[in-house]
Amino acid sequence: MPKNKGREPGPPMKTRDRIVETALALFNEKGAVRVTTNHIAEAAGISPGNLYYHFRNKEEIVRAIFDRIIADFDLLYGRGKDAAPAAVVFFSVFIKTCDLYYRYRFFYLELATLLGQDPILKKRYVANLRTRFRQQKDYYGALIRAGVLLPSSEKELVGNLTNGWIISDFWLTWLYISDAKITPERIGESVRHIYLLLKPHLSPEADAEIRALLP
Repeated sequence: MPKNKGREPGPPMKTRDRIVETALALFNEKGAVRVTTNHIAEAAGISPGNLYYHFRNKEEIVRAIFDRIIADFDLLYGRGKDAAPAAVVFFSVFIKTCDLYYRYRFFYLELATLLGQDPILKKRYVANLRTRFRQQKDYYGALIRAGVLLPSSEKELVGNLTNGWIISDFWLTWLYISDAKITPERIGESVRHIYLLLKPHLSPEADAEIRALLP
């Protein structure tokens, strides 16, 4: 019998990682509120006791997913931050965030509920928000110095950052209450709204470059 020349299967996923991946899939499919730890254990093919060895409750699983969200956004923003300030790099990051909002869509669809149910998660979310806000404010300053964004007052800068954050983190909520289907394409529509928000503050050259990126 000929040997299989295909790629060898990778190492099995660790139980903790399998629990998190299974929970993420179930949360995205059914909503975190409707999913119990028993549902997660059954779908992961483990006993409830095995799940509780790794996580004491569902809230800890959601926090583990949030840790992944932070890590994925850190990786994405890090790539943009390391590049020279430019319109294409600046807006490409916004476009790529849509993939993450879709991957973790349950979290943003149920954000207020999840934070209201778990003070520890809320504290982490707020701390991350403040860190991101400072990072983006610094990056906007670099874009102004590079001529991508036009000079603006501190009040305008903070206002644009706040409005952009609201559009990004709550766009899925808007789609939900609009009875729109949650798809990568519909999530991607948020990018155009961020563009319209920033358009008055873009240099003519940056505006032309960004419009060429928009779907």
